[in-house]
Amino acid sequence: MKAVDTNIIVRYVTQDDPSQSPIAEHFLLTNECFISDTVLLETAWVLRSSYRMRRKDLAATLRDILRLPSVCVADRDLVEWAIHRFEAGADFADMMHILGGRDTDGFVSFETNLAGLAGSSSPIPVETLA
Repeated sequence: MKAVDTNIIVRYVTQDDPSQSPIAEHFLLTNECFISDTVLLETAWVLRSSYRMRRKDLAATLRDILRLPSVCVADRDLVEWAIHRFEAGADFADMMHILGGRDTDGFVSFETNLAGLAGSSSPIPVETLA
């Protein structure tokens, strides 16, 4: 299994480079690939900021990537949770940060609405510091 970089996923999704896109697609479809939480986070950021992908389309794209038989992530259920919360209006980075703390007692922030955006299904308690 090989870990892949954001640029591989972006080339696969956007098909915007006639040279690299087919290589990225072939690699992702024919090799066992690990996509780290940080690569997923950067992929979402690139697709939103550089390619102006809408929230709904980005959520669907991230799910499509996870459904590739060759793709493995650290915790598929939690990544699906983060995508779902993002689709419902949360910031994907915030949800991935919460997911990143999955082995801790909780997540703290000054962001007053973060616990609500994370929802009752948050993998760890979210607390607002005052």
